[in-house]
Amino acid sequence: MAVVAINTRLVVPGKLDGIGWFTLETVQRMTAAHPEHQFHLLFDREPPEDLFPGANVECHWVWPPARRPFLLDIWFDWAVPRILKRVKADIFVSPDGFLSSKTNVAQVAVQHDLNFEHHPEWLPEGVAKHYKRRFPSAAKRATRIATVSQFSADDIHNRYGVARDHIDVVYNGAGSVYHSAPLGANAQQQARLVRQKYTNGQPFFVFVGTQHPRKNLQGLMQAFSAYRAQGGKWDLMLVGTALWRRRRFDARRSMDELPGHVRDHVHTSGWLAQDELAQVLSSAGALVFIPWFEGFGIPMVEAFAAGTPVIHGNRTSLPEVANGAGIEVDPGDAEQVARAMRQIEEGPALRADLIEKGRDRADDFSWERTSSLLWSCIAKAGSEAGIDIVDEQAAQVSF
Repeated sequence: MAVVAINTRLVVPGKLDGIGWFTLETVQRMTAAHPEHQFHLLFDREPPEDLFPGANVECHWVWPPARRPFLLDIWFDWAVPRILKRVKADIFVSPDGFLSSKTNVAQVAVQHDLNFEHHPEWLPEGVAKHYKRRFPSAAKRATRIATVSQFSADDIHNRYGVARDHIDVVYNGAGSVYHSAPLGANAQQQARLVRQKYTNGQPFFVFVGTQHPRKNLQGLMQAFSAYRAQGGKWDLMLVGTALWRRRRFDARRSMDELPGHVRDHVHTSGWLAQDELAQVLSSAGALVFIPWFEGFGIPMVEAFAAGTPVIHGNRTSLPEVANGAGIEVDPGDAEQVARAMRQIEEGPALRADLIEKGRDRADDFSWERTSSLLWSCIAKAGSEAGIDIVDEQAAQVSF
């Protein structure tokens, strides 16, 4: 039996984003699939223990709440080593990419992307400096690294000098709720109800993601304005919240810059639970997702699974993830994005073709596969550290 400790501090019900979902979906499956091992889940607030049942799981509330850079340092370098020693952990897994610099326990870091290395201006100054200090150290200290795309694996290798054979690609997945989107008359009825609730009854494009500079919401607004100027009739819905409570890190400035007659057709919903988001995605005319930088881009796979066409950017990991299943555009060319939106609005045959391609591509991604690949990475790290963590099924899973 191995004792596996996992950083689950970003599993916060009602506030889950990409890394939080990755953590929740993989940890639930790993703990259920491996009753032969003991798991200790480390939270920086009261644990949602009902999310992780099982006799082989113990949740720990580890002080302090690690929500600021200096508190993160205390949490990883003081609190985490103490709990690892107390539970006699064999390995520590950290899905948010940070590791402890004060333990000799073998460690696996999941580093989703290095956007802050390329564009530190996209983060508050103190946060960017903290990432640029801790991530390279974690990459060098990790027994193994997992990441969510070939693009990110190459970026980590090139930026930090980590051997490529010490980095495992563990693609994200999409929840089953997206794959079960309604079809036929039920879909039409649901779409009418969703439009009535969110967009005053109007057909709409949707964006899903945290309000963050790298998501290129300014470019999205410019493209939507150009689309409306070209005669486009659909509205735009933004799903997600600001990551930081600072004006330059949310959508308000970009929305304020729109002409009033265009701004009236932009709607915001805030954060949505998965079942509601699945309904919104499957009711949308298309997902428009044109960020400057993505390690993976979970909303694209969720849209593919929900039977929703996707317009996506041609930067970083997105072409790899889409693999030809969407319309690829330059996120810096508002007119090109606007033309793609018009194509979607005016082309039922194109929409049908993209829906079919998207559903096929969605079949390549599942949280079950993600969990198996992550466990395989953990098992390799254990083997390299002299710990017996064997899982033949996970070792056979590949993309």
